[in-house]
Amino acid sequence: MLKNVLARETLNEATKVLNQCFKEYMNKDLVYDSQFMDVSSTHIIAIGGFVFKVPALKELFKDQELSMYFSQLSSTASHLFCIEENKVNYFYYMNGVVTEKSVDLSIQKRIMAICEDYKRWAGYINEKGEHVIDLKKPVPGPHFYTNMLLGDRMNFDLALQSTPKSVVDRLGGGSFRAHAANQVLATRWDMLPEENGFPANRQFYIVEEGKQIFYSADVLDANIERAECRHGQNYTEIEYETKCGLKILRTIFLVPQYEGLPIATEVQRITLINKTAKDRDLKVVTTGMLATAAPGALMEDVVYSTVIMQSQLIKDEEEHLIGYVPYYYPEPASRDVRYTTMVAYEKNVKKYPTEICTHYGEFIGSGNLYKPQGILKLSNRLNTKGPGFFALGCPIHVEAGETTYVDHFIGLISELKETRVPNEVIHTQLLNLHRQFESPESVVRSLNEQLESYKKYSTYLQVHTGDTAFDSYVNKNLPFQVLYQTFVSRSFDLTQKGYREIGFREIQDIFVSQYYLISMGEIEYTKSLLREWIEKVFDYGYCYHNFFWQGKEPGKWSDDGLWLLQAVYRYVSYSGDFSFLDEVYEIAGTDGKTRSVYETLKAIITYSAERSIGEHGLPLIDFADWNDCLKVDAHYVSGPEKERQDKPLKGYSESVMNAFLLKLALQHMKEFSSIHKDQDYEQHTKDLIKQLDDNIQKHAWKENFFARVLFNRFGEEITFLGAKNDGFSADPNVDGTYFLNSFSWSILSSCANEKQIGKMLDQIEQYLKTPYGLKLMSPTDLSKVAKGTATGEYFPGDRENGGIFKHATMMATAAMLQAAKRVEDKALASRLTHLAYWMVGLVLPYKALENPFEVCGNPRWCTQYNNSLTGENIGPTLSGTSTWLAITLFEMLGIKYEKDLLVIEPLLDEEMTQVSYTLRHFTSKYVIEIHKPIGLSRMKDQNCSIIVDGKQVSDHKISLVDDGRVHQITLTFGA
Repeated sequence: MLKNVLARETLNEATKVLNQCFKEYMNKDLVYDSQFMDVSSTHIIAIGGFVFKVPALKELFKDQELSMYFSQLSSTASHLFCIEENKVNYFYYMNGVVTEKSVDLSIQKRIMAICEDYKRWAGYINEKGEHVIDLKKPVPGPHFYTNMLLGDRMNFDLALQSTPKSVVDRLGGGSFRAHAANQVLATRWDMLPEENGFPANRQFYIVEEGKQIFYSADVLDANIERAECRHGQNYTEIEYETKCGLKILRTIFLVPQYEGLPIATEVQRITLINKTAKDRDLKVVTTGMLATAAPGALMEDVVYSTVIMQSQLIKDEEEHLIGYVPYYYPEPASRDVRYTTMVAYEKNVKKYPTEICTHYGEFIGSGNLYKPQGILKLSNRLNTKGPGFFALGCPIHVEAGETTYVDHFIGLISELKETRVPNEVIHTQLLNLHRQFESPESVVRSLNEQLESYKKYSTYLQVHTGDTAFDSYVNKNLPFQVLYQTFVSRSFDLTQKGYREIGFREIQDIFVSQYYLISMGEIEYTKSLLREWIEKVFDYGYCYHNFFWQGKEPGKWSDDGLWLLQAVYRYVSYSGDFSFLDEVYEIAGTDGKTRSVYETLKAIITYSAERSIGEHGLPLIDFADWNDCLKVDAHYVSGPEKERQDKPLKGYSESVMNAFLLKLALQHMKEFSSIHKDQDYEQHTKDLIKQLDDNIQKHAWKENFFARVLFNRFGEEITFLGAKNDGFSADPNVDGTYFLNSFSWSILSSCANEKQIGKMLDQIEQYLKTPYGLKLMSPTDLSKVAKGTATGEYFPGDRENGGIFKHATMMATAAMLQAAKRVEDKALASRLTHLAYWMVGLVLPYKALENPFEVCGNPRWCTQYNNSLTGENIGPTLSGTSTWLAITLFEMLGIKYEKDLLVIEPLLDEEMTQVSYTLRHFTSKYVIEIHKPIGLSRMKDQNCSIIVDGKQVSDHKISLVDDGRVHQITLTFGA
């Protein structure tokens, strides 16, 4: 008889055996690493104790001496090794009897030596907010050692889509994109999520006296004494020390845009320090794989992608190699031209590569990337076909004690036109690049420009709570993720390496990044970003769902346009630029027809509130709403089809979340119409708000929760999803299904009353709260209404099927804090506040360092979700989590804008007694200090003293001025 053994059913089996055999010999406050002795899954080997779970056995088995020792242990017994102070105790279990056995002193010392620094195996965050990584230590998960880089095309044309972006792993690998999804360094579509980029990308070798002495990706080489990576905000540094006396530093970043230079350029500065007392003659060989100009062929006809290309060198009059630029025969493949070039410096004198190899097989020979046979002398032959592999070699003399530099550039030249890039453009831009970086100091200046630009951006908000880890994250790393996602959407990180466009709803990232940009004075730049979304709205009011240069999937997702109103509202409220509503932009799907921003927003309202609605007066869900996996209407009607029919729609499902989004959009539109002095439309929005409010309360509130979907095609048999007695629960112990977003957006839209908030909170705490956070929904089975939903796609606990979708949890925390500020019941306010701060504490990325090998994730970047059964952070790293975490932070600190007013209404954790933060407002700076006693402190309770620039004021709405001065605001609760 055969049996099936499933992974999810064996997650803790080894731990169970460990506890059965050795419970009385273990410290209950410590953690033990265990695994089965063999595939029979009967007996275990374990080691402990640690303060968090680490792959100790895996590390010990890498050691030859220990591996031989452990392999001699009986597989018909269980074994426990306990590390205690300066010794290792060994317990042996067989047939119900535990015996203590001795361990050779040499084995004990070896075990302790390997495990002694386990707390640093995952690295640490330093005072700069850098993730410092020992490259010889184990890797917690695919995202843990990732960094993302962003170029700077601020105020250049089409910045949203043309800003370059890079993914860098701990060894400098990964890939690089220019505009939209155009790869510069080749990505790698592989079954392994962590393999982004061809393995040769950004790597280099050092050859000395006819021998390879260094390879940048091989940190376990016998010559490498120490290897460390430091991932920072918009740069990565990797440092090595070799036993042969070299110190090597790599600095990787994207060059900011300069006039006349390529549209995208990444540079790797290689610093070589000769720590020996002798001169050395070295050869540096850099490698990489330039991406194909025909990525579709990689799935259909990879040979096609190679035969349409040949190698091409660009040389100057003195035969210096100015650039390696693959030449593509088809005109469409030559509209974006990839290049690489390299320079070295001897006594500040510029040197160019003297060798090149353009054939991967020729370079590798019968070896591999770690030991290529062609490294000693590159062939200098040009290849008549692709792919775009390159190896560039340059000899360099380094005197004793001297420091010298090698700069390797990779990039893309494009005019963003539908024609081949002319040779003169390629030549001019490559020459401009070499002139821009004509000395060793040039790269340093460029990096400093990038760092200063980001520093200026990030200092919109700087917090000082006394918690150095929290302050470092909020002040340094959080703003960068929001900025990166503003340009990249969800399309490009370590695991997101395929083709995904900018999503319309990803305008949410601009909800936050625009405060940072506008406070720098970049109002026009911010508007240029918003424009990209405004021009994706059709005359009828629906939107393109995704876009790069062209939009696609119009009117398929029902929530898209409603997010635009929130973005514009935040822009107008903070900038005070009311004239933006009158600015004119093109209408999607027309031949250049235009309308104002105000009219565009009205079109979205008309579509969502009056055209695309169901029998209960709520917006239709269409293909799906924010939850892409809530596809409950297989035969939905798209936006263009609704426009063609232009008649009431019957039998289609309504999205209650969309109804909440619409309510908020209507509230914003009412203010816009008041600003616009459009009295008739202002009254119309008031009427729509009342009608929608009535419909939501009448049809969507279901005894103990707001529904998520209302059905209109099953009669009375199936009428709603998402509350008590809906009939969709997959857990017999739960009386219905509960969706976190129904709670969140009912509050954010001011629909839920205090009694409803309390009832919903009860269900959340009972059915959605786990040790790892709040689930997106309770166990649900949607098979009776649809097939293509999350419950049919994912295991329970993953992604939209009950995963801890951190984007949604941060929407919930923002809602909880808003509700806690306004409810009358202080006990309810306290519950809401406590739950919000608890959830934020689980989402903060650096918390992963407290248990890195179980929760994984990334200690500097928010990942998308956690599995609600294991707690593991699952990628990708790009999602709305960071944006909504920032919005939650604004709620905590009490940052809100109304025209030229700062509305301060903080809600600090009950255990906090003080916090301060600075806000930049154009040329002015506001220093806000908050003091409170232990316990719940709210502005609502009218026990707060406010002092502005030394004067007591009675209103928490503070006038903002742009006068170049520092202003002091002090709030004292309980005064």
